[in-house]
Amino acid sequence: MFNPVTDPPDYGTGSVLFICGLFFFPVTFYLIQKFLRLSATGEWLVKQYNLSPFKIYDISNKLTSSVFAFLACSCGLFVLSRCLTIENPSSSRYYILDNYLIFGVSYFFYDCVAMFIVFSHEHNNQVTFSKDILKRFFNEKTLIILHHLLVPLIGFPALMMSRGGYGDCLLGTAFLVEASTPFVSLRVILCHLGLKKSKLYIVNGVVMLVSFFIFRVCIFPALYVWYIRTESLTALLNLPIWAHCAVMGLWAPQLVWFNKMIKGTIKLLSANSSKNHQE
Repeated sequence: MFNPVTDPPDYGTGSVLFICGLFFFPVTFYLIQKFLRLSATGEWLVKQYNLSPFKIYDISNKLTSSVFAFLACSCGLFVLSRCLTIENPSSSRYYILDNYLIFGVSYFFYDCVAMFIVFSHEHNNQVTFSKDILKRFFNEKTLIILHHLLVPLIGFPALMMSRGGYGDCLLGTAFLVEASTPFVSLRVILCHLGLKKSKLYIVNGVVMLVSFFIFRVCIFPALYVWYIRTESLTALLNLPIWAHCAVMGLWAPQLVWFNKMIKGTIKLLSANSSKNHQE
């Protein structure tokens, strides 16, 4: 029986994994909505916090993103815990990474659709495929849409076919970039719940900023340093140029988002400090 932890994927198992991903993330998105709309607890939350359809869709999408982040980080930690105990991590193989890449790549396609559903409900209170709403969506979400398209269309085939069976420990560590996602999602959810001025919102904002800095800003230079220490500087320089371009393509958006987070956090802390002084 196929074991995704230890067995390499072939075309058959890979197709099954990808199809499972195509179902898993939309179904998770759908079930969270149903919980909020139909369960007693969900109905209470909707009524208590006056959640509009837009907010329900956005909360559902953010929680689904957190599920994806949890799975990615679990996979990364599984690999990293084993890489730290071996002498030659650069050539060690962990097929759980290949299997999760195939399963998880579907998330990026799902999220593009889910983001549009959320965006459309925010502006029209329904899903609309008009030329105007599509144009506004692409204009306002350009960076994240490009990120979500480049990862599966370029990053996925590069990682699956061009790394030649090397770098699993580096790749597993790179999965930890998703560690900040639950805090980013919680920030949005707290806004929808009207808790933007709460202490929880402030604490989560600080944790989000720190986790984003560690796992999305620092992690890429750290991986380069790790590669130099386990291999050599010459080996790093001999990597194909597309590999460095792919890293920069992933890193650059993180720097832009981190800059926005810093400005938002400073603004929040300044407003809270002014409020405390007035009181």
